[in-house]
Order: sequence, then C-alpha cells, then structure tokens
Amino acid sequence: RVVADIWLVRHGEAAAQFGEHIDPGLSPLGHEQARASERLLTPVVPESASLLSSPKRRALETGAPLARLRQQQLVTDPRFIELPSPGALDERHAWIQSVLKATWSELPSTVAAWQSRIFDALAECRGPTVIFTHFLVINSVASKISGDDTVLQCMPSNGSVHHLSVSGDQWAWVSRGVMLESIVN
Repeated sequence: RVVADIWLVRHGEAAAQFGEHIDPGLSPLGHEQARASERLLTPVVPESASLLSSPKRRALETGAPLARLRQQQLVTDPRFIELPSPGALDERHAWIQSVLKATWSELPSTVAAWQSRIFDALAECRGPTVIFTHFLVINSVASKISGDDTVLQCMPSNGSVHHLSVSGDQWAWVSRGVMLESIVN
C-alpha cells in the first residue's frame, strides 16, 4: 500500500472579495502569504514532490514562489478547484453563507460529485505532493477524515499548510496549518 504525503495549501488572500470577482489574483498580503508558505514548505517537502494547483489565479499565484524556487512546473488540476458557485456575483455571498451552515449531504448531488473528484485525485497521489487549493477543498478533506458531515470543519487561514497522509482508505492529518481566529463580540 502506497503512503502519500500531501500538503494542502490554502491560497493567499485574494485581491477581491468572494462576491466582487469570479477569479481574482492575490492581494499584496496574499503574495506575502504565498512567500511565507514557500518558506514553510521548502525544508519539509522533498525535492521530488509534485506541485499541483487549482486553476484559479489565487491558487496558481500562491504556488508560484515554490515552483520558481524549485524550477519546477506547477501543474494545474481542475479537481482541486473551489466548490463551483453561482455565476452572478450578487448571489454569491448569500449562497456561501448557506453552504457553510449546511451538511455535505444536504447540498446538491453536484457537490458530492465535486468531492468525489477531489478524493479520487488525492488517492491517485503516489508520492509527496503539494496542492495549492481552497477553503472548502480543505474542509471536504477534514470531513472525510473526521467522518462528520458538517461542511464547516475548520477555518484554514490564507496561506496555511495542512500535511495529510493518504494510504488507501486510511487518511490522517500529520499536522494542521494556521486557522482563522473567530472574534466574539
């Protein structure tokens, strides 16, 4: 049974809010978070690691510093894209709020298909792999590991790195990245 070490990296801060732009790049802070992720990954990820990314600009830009440093191609894999959302920008904020309060099984069958593609892609990893991805992708993996159907499993901060071990049906966190702090008023 092949054991794959996988590092899931949430993209850096986007230059536009979720309801403002379909595919923003990184903000200046997001670029710094991308460089910080590269500095964190460099000493722990083997040189032989594959580098994969969601096709979204913010994920590609987050992976760019590590790919440049290693003079390696960042391979786009559409299976690691964020959960597809309504196209109309004015619908997106209300939509994401309802998704975050739901369970995975309450969401449309297209969501189960999206998750299945993510899980299949992770199971295909045969060696060390770094994947630059999104908030709900990481929450999907956390849900699979915990066995809890709740969508919001964790609040990974921008640029956070989450180390996962996958061996057949055995998935486990090796280490978790920085989480967003909730503020109680």
